[in-house]
Amino acid sequence: MENIEALNKELVCVLFPGNVKNEEKAIEYLGGLKTISQVCSPSSKKHLSLSFQPDNPYVNKINGDVKAVAGVLLKVKVKKTKEDGKLKREVINTSVVGHVKKIHKFESVCDFQYLPVTNGPNSECLLEKLIPGGLDEPKFLDEPAPFHIVPSSFTRFDKPINYSYTDKKINVTEDELLNADPDEVHKMRSDRGIPVRRFSFNLVDEIPTEPHEYFITIKNSKASTNPQINEEYEIVQKMFDERPVWSFNHIKHHTRLRTVNLKVILPCIAFHNLNGPWKLLWVKFGYDPRKEPYARYYQMLDFRLRNAGIYSCVSQDLEKVKRDRMKKMPLEEPSEEIIPEGALYLTPNSLPTQRQIFYMYCDIHLPEVQEILAVEPPSGYQCHPKRGWLAANTAHTCRDIIFKYLKKNLMGNKHADLKFEQASSDDSESDEAPSAADTTAEDSMITN
Repeated sequence: MENIEALNKELVCVLFPGNVKNEEKAIEYLGGLKTISQVCSPSSKKHLSLSFQPDNPYVNKINGDVKAVAGVLLKVKVKKTKEDGKLKREVINTSVVGHVKKIHKFESVCDFQYLPVTNGPNSECLLEKLIPGGLDEPKFLDEPAPFHIVPSSFTRFDKPINYSYTDKKINVTEDELLNADPDEVHKMRSDRGIPVRRFSFNLVDEIPTEPHEYFITIKNSKASTNPQINEEYEIVQKMFDERPVWSFNHIKHHTRLRTVNLKVILPCIAFHNLNGPWKLLWVKFGYDPRKEPYARYYQMLDFRLRNAGIYSCVSQDLEKVKRDRMKKMPLEEPSEEIIPEGALYLTPNSLPTQRQIFYMYCDIHLPEVQEILAVEPPSGYQCHPKRGWLAANTAHTCRDIIFKYLKKNLMGNKHADLKFEQASSDDSESDEAPSAADTTAEDSMITN
């Protein structure tokens, strides 16, 4: 009966990394009874630390790991006798002390210790000279201090790892070394999934005129199991016949096709523009926007809201519109995400759907912006690598116009206490090169 009552007593086991001859010192090395009881409490998330020199602040402590076990602690009495010079042990009594559910093990490595001692045969501890023991006279500032500099940081790994200090063996040909990218800093991650035909905008390289055989093969293999892809292919093909430049969200909004199928269809019809005036857009094979002044209508405008207070008001109005739209929708919703019309087109009475949004100039239905686009480029004008067929500061002017309409709409919705900023987006550098976040956001739509 006593053993059953003792078995209900829960204990915590600490596996000390050494031969314990003095229990008081072992407890002192673990931080004392108070520290041990705090670490072993049920609500604590701290690790039990061990230091063989608890009074030395320069010693890097060893952290223990808590592991779940199922064990029983037994108290065994053994009688030792000697017969014919041999020691014999005999178990007299065995009793149960309690059960163990947690054990603290010190399996991490002991880091390199930079202790304050002098070099030589007669080493001396400099701890008392480095750490003042009380109030010293000002003359100690004139005395030479012991030279003891500790490293700024210790190792970040608690457990040993295998590391081979050798160069990685990579077979690189001489041609690859000559054509290597000299910019080793601004490198993007490697493409995953279907290798989409991307075009880095410049004024020298030829525009792709036909899709790669790889994409045609993928489409045909998909069509053998899913004949509906051929019909969807005709729908997307008709859109590019009507207009040679589209964004992924435009195609998804108008066709309501699945993203998985669009990943197969789009590379067979158009190539993806990575940067430049038509960044993040799909351009029909054979259409060169660098030679068509009318392509200025298809250029991309990056509009951003800097003021967080304005964005909060915009989001409140959009939530109200979203709730009204959800009431009018049927009960059965498609599994694919629906791109709202406000994310593509901007009218005098609409609001941006997010804090940063990309608009094609032809989709900004504001009179002032359309008047700017209606101006033909002068004769002999060539496409600019950053702003395309538009004049300088056109993007900045259009952002100010959009911000003016946005301010008017918010003021009409009783947000009169807002303090509007004069700038409506980042500087002109945002037009010249897309950020990594912009490229990654679009890549997530067109790659697996």
